[in-house]
Amino acid sequence: MRFIFLLLLTIDTHAGPLDFLSIHQANTAYEKQDYQLAGEKFSHIDNDAARLNQANSLYKQGLYKQSLKQYKAVKDKSLAFDRLYNSGNAYAKSGQINEAIDSYEAALKLKKDEDALFNLELVKKQKRKRKQNKQDKNKKHNKQKKNSQKNKSKEKSVNKQQQKNKLNTIKQQRWEKALNKQLRTLMIPLNKQQDNNEQNPW
Repeated sequence: MRFIFLLLLTIDTHAGPLDFLSIHQANTAYEKQDYQLAGEKFSHIDNDAARLNQANSLYKQGLYKQSLKQYKAVKDKSLAFDRLYNSGNAYAKSGQINEAIDSYEAALKLKKDEDALFNLELVKKQKRKRKQNKQDKNKKHNKQKKNSQKNKSKEKSVNKQQQKNKLNTIKQQRWEKALNKQLRTLMIPLNKQQDNNEQNPW
């Protein structure tokens, strides 16, 4: 994403030598990528261009929420495009996709800009991707839930079948036990008869 930085060359006619020194130090620090020092120096300059660059310095440090707060403090209409464009970047970086889209669209209403349009399409694509991922995640969750319910139903069915089998086994065992008792009862005389008359057990 492209980022807009305003190089402060002049300040109002009431500016004193210290203001010019602060501007020079702030610009130099920013160019040297010492964004913390740049932010501090810009904070001592009381105009919207300096506030915008202070916000930019916070953005460059990854302090997106603080930078957004500072961007909102910029009221100068001539800086509106830069403020909206850079706010879009800060929103995008902090994961606030809808706000980023709104900022880029508002910036594009003020000025046609290829980079702003590119960023807008990029975050819209990101939004679609997020939506698709969410839908895929929901589908996966629903599938897992369905499978879980199926498995529970299957488990219930298996459990029912197991209980039925167990009951049948118990019934079978009882029946066999009862039968065995009868057989044993019948076998006793046969055995006795077998002992007494081995040649003719009947």
